[in-house]
Order: sequence, then C-alpha cells, then structure tokens
Amino acid sequence: MKYDLTRKPTRGATRTLNTFAETMQQLLVTKPFEKISVNEIAKNSKLPRATFYNYFDDKYDLANYCWYAMSQEINLDEYEKFKPAELITVYFERLFELLNANGELLTGIKQHNSADGLLLTSFSNYFKGEVRKIASRFDNKRTTDVPSQLVADHYCSTILLVLEWCFFYDNQVNRQTAYRYLNELLSIKR
Repeated sequence: MKYDLTRKPTRGATRTLNTFAETMQQLLVTKPFEKISVNEIAKNSKLPRATFYNYFDDKYDLANYCWYAMSQEINLDEYEKFKPAELITVYFERLFELLNANGELLTGIKQHNSADGLLLTSFSNYFKGEVRKIASRFDNKRTTDVPSQLVADHYCSTILLVLEWCFFYDNQVNRQTAYRYLNELLSIKR
C-alpha cells in the first residue's frame, strides 16, 4: 500500500481512505470483485482516479486495506494483558462478531464471488497473517518439540477454517457452537 499506515493519518487521509473502503464494500455487495474497476471505485467515491493511486497500487491493495480497516474494529491493542490461549479465544470471538455484524457485506461477497476466488483468498490470507502474529506469541515450553511457528500456523489455519466454514459456506451456527468447534479442533481449555 502506498499510504503508510504506521503513522497517524490526517483527518483528510482518514476520510479518503474510509471513502474508498466504503465504496469498495458497497460495490462488493452488488457485483463480483473481478468486475469492479478502479475507474468505477473513483467515480462512485466522487474522488479523482489520481487520488486513488496516491493511496493504493490497485484494487487488490484497496481490498487489503478493507481487511485492515475491519481488523482495526476488533481492538486487540490490549493483547498484552491476555495469556496466549486467552488471546486466541478473544480474537476468535471478536472476529466472529465482526463477521456477524457485517452480514450484508458477506452475503454480497458470497453471492457474487466464488469461495476459492481472489477476494476470499485475499480475506483469508490477511486474517491468517493477523492470527499468526497472535499465535506466534505462544512459547514453546510445551511438552512437545513442535516448532512454535508450526503451532502458530496450526492455530491460525484452524481459526480461519472454522470462521470460513461458518460464514462463507452457509453453515448457520451461533458463536457458542462455533467456539465449541474451535475448542474441539484445537483442544483449548478455558
């Protein structure tokens, strides 16, 4: 992404980034990702195409920003106070609620994009990276010699597997049931 998200954005930059993200989300409800063009995003945003390119390399970059913006809504800034196993649970629950709250967007995405298409792959890859950061905090002082990175990859893949199963494959389950599935797959004890 051209815009540096590590620095505090100005009000104008925040407004512009949010406008492009909201426009992308509105378009995703009505059409496939592959059929959305940068021209259409700029036109619907009522911003110049050149402004789009000041912030993003292409529409794929904007999709990643949309995932980033969604991930900011689950506020894991306070993660230091959680033990790693608790953090996995908190992250799963918050991500479940985030996806649940964005039902219209997810319905549109599912309706117009294939489950193994670019958009959902982008979503999975982004959130796997976020979960991997959290899961990598697990120390390897376990009774096994499994490398900690492999453990982190296992946790992040399982979390995303359960969430994708719940939200992208029309398996209507509540949070408690989804958590029970996760718990059984990961053998997490509260």
